[in-house]
Amino acid sequence: MLKYQKIALEIARHITENLQQKDKLPVIETLISHFKVSKSTIIKALKVLEDKGIIYMVRGSGIFVRGEGRKEYYNLLGVNELLEDASDNRYDLLEIMEMKRINALPEVTNALRLEKTAKVYSVKYVYYLDKQVTCLEQVFLSQKIISNLDEEIALKPIWEYIKDVLGIKMGFPDIYVNVDKLNAEEASFFGLNAGDPMLCKEIIYHLVNGQPFCYSKAVYHYKQARFFLKVNSPN
Repeated sequence: MLKYQKIALEIARHITENLQQKDKLPVIETLISHFKVSKSTIIKALKVLEDKGIIYMVRGSGIFVRGEGRKEYYNLLGVNELLEDASDNRYDLLEIMEMKRINALPEVTNALRLEKTAKVYSVKYVYYLDKQVTCLEQVFLSQKIISNLDEEIALKPIWEYIKDVLGIKMGFPDIYVNVDKLNAEEASFFGLNAGDPMLCKEIIYHLVNGQPFCYSKAVYHYKQARFFLKVNSPN
């Protein structure tokens, strides 16, 4: 984890343990002195917190704590989420059900802009909340970007490997959400019936140059399919 990410995590923990909505944080100069880092590092840490909806900054007034999201809701950005840290992950446990290299299906080649004969890594995850399956996710990774994948890499946030090991800058996600019905295999994991409602969320992650490298397709238990998305002011 990079220095600004560690600082963002430390500030987030301090907010959770000590502060409430609308409380004011120390000014940037005080944070620089406290953490003994440059102004640019503090600004990057605050940007992480702002993007995640933890704080908001008012020019000329200061840095303030933003209201906490509802406890029973999940960040719309994802399960694996590609966030800077896992501090807001509300799942108890994740497991890898299957990991292998496969011929990319048409929906995968379209999402990742690959040739029809391309191969990708496929990783199937199951997520638990209160010891119950709450989400099934299948992630497809382009071998153009990640040429070697093992379980150690797959169990950690992929963005850490891409940024810290491969030295590639992350870009942006495209998110698609739709409501559908569970098939028999999915229903068996959730302990539900085939045909019960579910929410499907697809995310295509891009590098900073716009190249897609990861396609995620997650299916949620209908009772757990509650999400929030905090949007920052464009000003």
